[in-house]
Amino acid sequence: MHLAITFRNFEASESLKDHTRERLERLVRNLDRACTAHVVMNLERHIHHADVTFTTGPLVLRAKTSTPDMYASVDLAVDCLEEQLRRDKDRSKHHHGRAWVHHQQDTLPPEEEEEAALDGAA
Repeated sequence: MHLAITFRNFEASESLKDHTRERLERLVRNLDRACTAHVVMNLERHIHHADVTFTTGPLVLRAKTSTPDMYASVDLAVDCLEEQLRRDKDRSKHHHGRAWVHHQQDTLPPEEEEEAALDGAA
């Protein structure tokens, strides 16, 4: 994974870099492609902003968060990326299966039809 971290309006710290790297590496371990991440950390007054852009193949994920703590901002941004990645995997995995089930909803299996007829007659 290629990682670029940019700090704006405050000094860079190794512990913050390590924390960001660890969080993004947990996100990457489930992927089978090479990926890049660009993290921009910004301080405006007392609000810490974290903007994360994560690219893997044709997929580009972005998250922007703001909290009073930079570590919390990074954690929330990575959580947003994890959710986006999970939704993308679900979308690609079940895309054709959903369409087939949708067209077959009106028909019941033969056992259920017999049970429905017996219940209605009683």
